[in-house]
Amino acid sequence: MAPPAFEKLDISDTEEDLFASPSRSPRAASFPKPAAAAAAAPEPPRESRYDAEAARTATLERELASLQDTNAAIEGVIASLESARGSMGTVSTTVTSASTLLNTWTRMLGQTEHNQRLLLDPNWKGASQDLVDAENEVVMRAQAAERRAAEEARRREEARAKAEEEERVRLAGGTTRGRVTRGRGRGVRGSVAGPVSGQRPASGLGRTASQRGSGIGRGGVSSTRGRARGVR
Repeated sequence: MAPPAFEKLDISDTEEDLFASPSRSPRAASFPKPAAAAAAAPEPPRESRYDAEAARTATLERELASLQDTNAAIEGVIASLESARGSMGTVSTTVTSASTLLNTWTRMLGQTEHNQRLLLDPNWKGASQDLVDAENEVVMRAQAAERRAAEEARRREEARAKAEEEERVRLAGGTTRGRVTRGRGRGVRGSVAGPVSGQRPASGLGRTASQRGSGIGRGGVSSTRGRARGVR
């Protein structure tokens, strides 16, 4: 048997080609896909304008139905509140009527007790006497009011008269003060004239000095001095 011819062996394949996966083989990837396979793929359906409007209308109808349900619930609550308000009005009317009846009953009991006291009072003289007493009380109140008015008028009159009297006293005090000042001047002149006329009758000079200075107490003293000097 002849030995194998190693020189004729083809070892052109590289080491990378030997260990490479068949799915990743560049030869397999180099083959183009047939046009029939690409044409057989289904295209996605296109949505028409009519379908979009129908979907939008359906959505709006669902929202409208939801709002209508909400409004119906709110209207139910409002109706319940109105009914409760009517019931509260009825209760309030009932309470007012009961209060009126209670007040009437209280007044009746008070009047009954008053009548009982009148019947048991030995000094009670009947309803006619009560009317007379009521009229007398009204008259007495009117008279008391008149007396108070008269007293008030009298006090005002007294206050006015007192003010006028004080005004007169004030004016009279000012006039008297002026007269006293003039009397003092005359008294001084009388006291000076006494010693100068020593030879004349002393009685005449003394009278003149005393008459002029009679307004104040000093006039009398000056006249006495004038008389004494005249006698000497």
